[in-house]
Amino acid sequence: MTTLSGPSSRPPVHDGDEDHYETQIQRSVRDYLDEPADIGRPVGNNTRELFVSCEPAEALQQQFEFLRPSYIVLHDIASRGARRMLHAVAAAAGRPVERLNIRRQSYGTTLAAIDHVDCPARHGHRVRIYSTDIDADSPKRSALARVLLSQAALAVVLVGDLPQHAIGDALQPLREMLFHPGWQCRHLQLMPLSNGSHAAMNGLIQALGLGSGLDCRLAAPVTRPAEAWAMVSARWNEIEHLRRPDGQGALLAPFAPAGGEAMQPMPPTSGTAGGERAPLAAQSTPMERFALELHALNGVQAACVFDIATSRVIAHAGAAARGADLARRGSLLLAAGNSTRRQLQIPGQADEVLVMGGTDALGVRTLVSQPGLAMHLVYRPTQTSWMQLRPRLMALDAALPRTPVL
Repeated sequence: MTTLSGPSSRPPVHDGDEDHYETQIQRSVRDYLDEPADIGRPVGNNTRELFVSCEPAEALQQQFEFLRPSYIVLHDIASRGARRMLHAVAAAAGRPVERLNIRRQSYGTTLAAIDHVDCPARHGHRVRIYSTDIDADSPKRSALARVLLSQAALAVVLVGDLPQHAIGDALQPLREMLFHPGWQCRHLQLMPLSNGSHAAMNGLIQALGLGSGLDCRLAAPVTRPAEAWAMVSARWNEIEHLRRPDGQGALLAPFAPAGGEAMQPMPPTSGTAGGERAPLAAQSTPMERFALELHALNGVQAACVFDIATSRVIAHAGAAARGADLARRGSLLLAAGNSTRRQLQIPGQADEVLVMGGTDALGVRTLVSQPGLAMHLVYRPTQTSWMQLRPRLMALDAALPRTPVL
C-alpha cells in the first residue's frame, strides 16, 4: 500500500518566484514508526490484508523480491501434516497463528489466505514459518506454493505414507520446481511421516537434488510435531550459523509443550488443523475421517454428515454443536430450500443453504459422491468465508468413493 505524504523535509526546489516541494512515497504510516516492513497491512485479529491487481502468486513474488525475507516453509506431499505442525509449534511457542488474506483490488474479493507463525528466536529475532496448505482454488494454491517454496531459506517437505512405486511420481512436481528459473531456495529437508516412505526415498534423495545445486537431505521418520520441530530447528540453526558465524543469527530452540504434555501424534496422511483434534488414522470409517477433515478446515467449528431423508447422523466432529441437532436442522433447511424453489416455480433441488448472522454461520451442502447424504458445518466468517470453503468441500467430496460407504 502506498500513500502520498505532505511536504517533505527536503529543501524546496526554486523555480522562478514559486517554491515547489518534492513528494515522498511512503509504504504506509507505519514507516514513520520505524517498524519492520511486512507483507500487507494489519487489520486486527492476527490478520493482514494484501490488495492486488494481478495474480496472487505474482503479487507475493513481488513482495518477496522487495522485502527479501528469510523464512521456513512447510509443504505437504500426500499428507496434511504441515498445517497441524504449524498449529502445534504456535501453541508450544505461545504465538498466534496469523493469516495473510490476498484480496482483489477495488472488489475486495478474497483470492487466497496463507497461514504463518512468527517464532521467537535468540537476540530478539523472529523466524517466520509459512504453510503451503493454502485456502484458495487449486491453480492459485499450486502457484502460491511454488512461490513460497522457491523463495524460502529452508523448505521442509512432509511426505505421507506412500508405497515405493508411487514415491517417484509424487516427488516429480517438486523436482520440476527445482529447475524453474525463479527457484532460489538452497536448503531442502525431506521429512517422511512413515518408515515405508523413508525406505522408498532413500534411493531417490540424491537424484532429486542432482544438478540443482540444492542441499537436499532426508530426515529420519517422524510421528509427532515435537520430533519434526526438533529436526527443523536444528537444520535452521545450522543454516544460520553459516550465514552469521558471529553467533548473532536468529537461532531457534526446541519448544516444550505447554503443561509438559507431549504433542499429539502427527497423522501421516490427511492431517488436522489443530492439536486438539484426533488423528484421522484412529477413525475406522471413511465418513468419520471425512467429518474430521471437514472439521480441520480453517474456521470450521463443527461438522456433521447426515442422511437427508431420515436426519440420521452418519459422522460428526467438533464440540460447537451436537451431531443430532446439526442433522435435524440440516434436513429442515434443505427441505425449506426445496419448498421455496417450488413455490417460486424455480426448477431443480436446493443443494446448498447458508444461514448468516452473528459470530457463527451455518452451511449445508449435499454430497455429490454420496446421493442422499449432506454435510452441515458451523464456521466463523471472521476466519473464513463460504467462498473459501466451497472449493475445499468440493475437493473432499470428490475424493470420497462413488460407491456407498455406510
